[in-house]
Amino acid sequence: MDVLLFDLEDSVSPADKAPARKRMGAAFAAGNFNGQERLIRINGLDTPFGADDLAFAAKAPIDGIMIAKAETGRQMRDVCDALGGMGASSSLRLWAMIETPKGILNAAEIATATPRMEAIAIGLGDLSRGMGGFRKAAPYRFPMLTGLSTVVMVAKAHGLSAIDSSFRDARDPEGFRAACLESRELGYDGKAVGSQAFAKIADECFGPTKAEIDWSMRVLAAVNASPPGIQAVVDGQLIEPGYLDVARQIAEMAKWPRLAA
Repeated sequence: MDVLLFDLEDSVSPADKAPARKRMGAAFAAGNFNGQERLIRINGLDTPFGADDLAFAAKAPIDGIMIAKAETGRQMRDVCDALGGMGASSSLRLWAMIETPKGILNAAEIATATPRMEAIAIGLGDLSRGMGGFRKAAPYRFPMLTGLSTVVMVAKAHGLSAIDSSFRDARDPEGFRAACLESRELGYDGKAVGSQAFAKIADECFGPTKAEIDWSMRVLAAVNASPPGIQAVVDGQLIEPGYLDVARQIAEMAKWPRLAA
């Protein structure tokens, strides 16, 4: 897994918010991480818990803060302003979790709200309830396709990562695999994983395949060997600049650490 998300929002009951922050602090002090990026998902500043969550997160040894139920750029700027007042590091990034129809419609203003923005995630459970729709298992998420496409397009347009929603059924690894492949095809960079057992599946689906790595290596070699002004051809395909960019991206992804089998 590339990112570890520590949650203070929906998975923590109101009475357990303060104890959860203490447990989280102990976990950070203990360490034992494997180089993953660390995030804390906090409650909104318009809730009774948001201010304390943010004050804790601002001083925690983490890489970013995820804002739950982000709906406007103003929300993200308020968090950014508060972090500045708390003396938080300028390297602390913000992730927006979009979970409502209003958030979907305001995705672009959320993405561009502050230079701290790093990623947008979509939460389909709350979004489907807000729409009065039904969130079906992959590959039949048709009621959610507009939201899914909007989030990934906005993220890519503004240089942010796009993270797909979690998968509900921990008993269905093949359904999760299908969901990951669907997410990747839509353009998402990753998917929330609620079960450790699914981490290897996500790693396999979002990482480049052996065939893709082989293609990228052959493209880069052909381009490097081509005389100036002559475009390379690989597998009968003219390697235009867009294909070269894809090959370079795959080659870079191939260097990432992968989970052991």
